[in-house]
Amino acid sequence: MAEQKQLFPFFSEPPQFRRPGPPLYAQLADVLRQQIENGMLPPGAKLPNLLRMAEIFGVARVTARQAVQLLCLEGLLTSRQGRGIHVARQLPARPHEKMRTSWKAMVKRIEGASVELLDAADVPDCPLLAAWDLPPAPAYRYMRRVHIKDGVRFAYIDLYLDKTIYDRAPERFNATTVIPVMDELNVNVSKARQELTIGGASPEAAQHLDIPCGAPVALVRRYACDETGRAIYAALVVHPGDRVRFDIDLVR
Repeated sequence: MAEQKQLFPFFSEPPQFRRPGPPLYAQLADVLRQQIENGMLPPGAKLPNLLRMAEIFGVARVTARQAVQLLCLEGLLTSRQGRGIHVARQLPARPHEKMRTSWKAMVKRIEGASVELLDAADVPDCPLLAAWDLPPAPAYRYMRRVHIKDGVRFAYIDLYLDKTIYDRAPERFNATTVIPVMDELNVNVSKARQELTIGGASPEAAQHLDIPCGAPVALVRRYACDETGRAIYAALVVHPGDRVRFDIDLVR
């Protein structure tokens, strides 16, 4: 334990791996990855050799080796004969979905993304509105899709758009993210709100976002209303948890 505290001072006690659970090497990789990404293991830091790491964490040497190999493939570690195991000096950039606090900021954040359309239909109502008790539009265009930006699948979304708005530019709405197109059309949004909770990826969301089933995700429920208070847009959005970041100014 003393050696572990010296090599990994951020642990107050050895991590408790889940048994049964995901493979031990994946759990160990998760532990090390988290400490690299939060800066507790800084770029260039040297890790103990595989034998010592296995002893410290109470796993087999092959488990430690698999964890290190996985993180090397991700670009977080380097391992060289005679030099040992180090945190990479230049960590790979990880795209993040920055959660903003205004409609206009959200327009800028998601504009330019491409869309993989999974399902679409004209529907008479929007089931998402039941949670908010909002007056509905006469009809909606429903779309299930994946949003992609810079090669990253950053959102799996079920959305409902007022059919009269959709009919103004159906090709544009099908080809890119909906909110920037609404802005281009000067759709009047008088009220908009989103709620975020943390959950686990469903099998379908995991498949389309290329993440493990049950992986942490941010679940965002969002709506927008016109000047009459009618809900013209509603969506349930799933973001991979490791690609969401809040930047909040606590002093104004």
